Amino acid sequence: MSRFVYDDLNSTQKDAILYNDGPLLVIAGAGTGKTRVITYKIAYLLKEMGIPPENILAVTFTNKAADEMLKRVVHLVGKSGKGIWIGTFHSVALRMLRRDGHLLGLPSNFSVIDQDDRIAVIREILKLFNIDPKKYPPKMYLSLISNYKNTLEFVDEVPISFEEYKFNEIFRTYQDTLKKMAVVDFDDMLSLVVRLLKRNPDIKYFYRQLFRYLLVDEFQDTNAIQMEFLTNLVDKDGFITAVGDDDQSIYGWRGAEIKNILNFENYFPNARIIKLVDNYRSGFSILDTANRLICNNKYRKGKDLKPYKNIKGDVFVHRFENEMEEASFVSNKISELLRNNVPPDEIAILYRANAQSRNFEVELNKKGIPFKVMGSVGFYGRKEIKDILSYLRLFSNPYDIQSFKRAVKIPHRGIGDATIDKISQFAINNGVDIWTAIKEFSDGLTAKAKKSLDDFLNIFNNFEYLSVSEMIRRIVEEVDYETFLSQYEDQFEVEKRMENVNELVNAAAQQEEQGELTLSDFLATTTLQTSIDEDTSGFVKLMTIHSAKGLEFDTVFLTGLEEGVFPLYRAMENEWEMEEERRLCYVGITRSKERLYITHVDRRLFYGKAQFLKPSPFIDEIKSVFSRDHTYGRVYHERFGEGKVFKIEGSGDNARVTVNFDKYGYKTIIAKFLKFY
Repeated sequence: MSRFVYDDLNSTQKDAILYNDGPLLVIAGAGTGKTRVITYKIAYLLKEMGIPPENILAVTFTNKAADEMLKRVVHLVGKSGKGIWIGTFHSVALRMLRRDGHLLGLPSNFSVIDQDDRIAVIREILKLFNIDPKKYPPKMYLSLISNYKNTLEFVDEVPISFEEYKFNEIFRTYQDTLKKMAVVDFDDMLSLVVRLLKRNPDIKYFYRQLFRYLLVDEFQDTNAIQMEFLTNLVDKDGFITAVGDDDQSIYGWRGAEIKNILNFENYFPNARIIKLVDNYRSGFSILDTANRLICNNKYRKGKDLKPYKNIKGDVFVHRFENEMEEASFVSNKISELLRNNVPPDEIAILYRANAQSRNFEVELNKKGIPFKVMGSVGFYGRKEIKDILSYLRLFSNPYDIQSFKRAVKIPHRGIGDATIDKISQFAINNGVDIWTAIKEFSDGLTAKAKKSLDDFLNIFNNFEYLSVSEMIRRIVEEVDYETFLSQYEDQFEVEKRMENVNELVNAAAQQEEQGELTLSDFLATTTLQTSIDEDTSGFVKLMTIHSAKGLEFDTVFLTGLEEGVFPLYRAMENEWEMEEERRLCYVGITRSKERLYITHVDRRLFYGKAQFLKPSPFIDEIKSVFSRDHTYGRVYHERFGEGKVFKIEGSGDNARVTVNFDKYGYKTIIAKFLKFY
């Protein structure tokens, strides 16, 4: 093995990289260097084994992870790393459908429909069936549709059910509509590829010969259709390396199957299992807390994380009367950390649900502490970006009805919704593109409406001769987009939105600099890329634990550990769901490097009414590990009675504790004379 690979690895990491005798499952605990194992294994295959880059496929779940993986590989091996197939499941599936989708009847210019347009399609279908979208929301149908597709239930195999919702009819109409629009949705991409491989043995053979070495990141998050995708690409004794952590499987609610990693040997009977347990992130008290918690789960491979760093790591649990006190404590503690030169971007407040962020936002604002709530709308989900992209999507795929409906209204052209709907319906019913449908309808329109449609069509004149960045510029200029925005937004908001439009031009130009860029390639990146990372340096982070997965911070506040909040009430009644809640708590704990503060309250407002809560059972499971920091807790004194702690100076029995007693006000008492609750 090359020295550049050898020197940076521990013994189990080296074992995982050197093993190439068949299927391999690497159980990589939190902070144990799983990304290093995958990237160095790719480098080893390329440099030491001489495997051609095109014979290696590495799949993961996010564009960010795929980009980072590619950068690391190129750093290790140079330009030869660029020939590898590295991408998300969906981006790999899209490339395969571009090559062979015609065997399933897909047109060469098919496009990928985004979530907002899927909702719009379902709304139109609900109208056809006279179904009230308030009673049966479009998102409910989309969730059911996704579930069927991701569990390998193709549309022609859906059982007769959900009669009240007319689900079968809506499902089939939805699929027929997508077909007429020449689009596929995210779930289609994988289900169609699985169908392609199953129905075409020669295609399956081609890809099995092409992808001789298959690597999978975050394997614990795979669902049924993704597992079927993988097993069609590699046989039971093939070269597959799956890296994941069963203890961090937290996406069961969106279809992830922990059984894929727990039962890996059922798919690959001769697989070897290697466990990475040396944690390079956290102090030993934090890891002890995580180990004590997760050992209560029954369905797991089993491992204990071991600290690589010789640091203790502090774990504290705080109890408060209500969520306002909880938020006040957290903001005060953050102020103290900032005064002690802890960088703000090394501090995170984590919670089970987004709604819990509000009180923390209020308190941080009061103290002037810079913060960002993570998980807001991504770049390509912003209105102004979707407006411009609708033009590009329509030009790329003139059967895309939803893009037409959006583009033709940017700007307002004096064409009524009824006319737009008639044109759209004509295109769908007759299987023709929008250009043809407009020409068919133009004779019956008023002179004003006809001119407006002509102006709309003229925007696309000679588009085929323009680069993507030039197309965007022309759209912005022809529709006078800035003026359009100024009719509805103040100047500050217009400038902010136009900055985003400018960034869209930049995104196209940057890709053009890297080589020839087709419009379909660019649109694929905008659909598959969920967000462009914003600069969050210099800010305290507020986020759900799900959003924090894969991140690390010096200091973590893990908040809201009460029964019914974390874990959720419904999860406490189901063994599988309760284990996933515990895994989620484990993920939260293992984000911290040096300090972990766990908080819970006695009562919390629900729909405006106070509800008394018990501490989360997870606190009992780790109670022998943590130190109770009694700041903001309650105490009892023989003379002064009960009160609330305001401040503690020093430590141990001789610490000076300032207490706001219920009947006597503020007093400073030596700690050994107080009884802490």
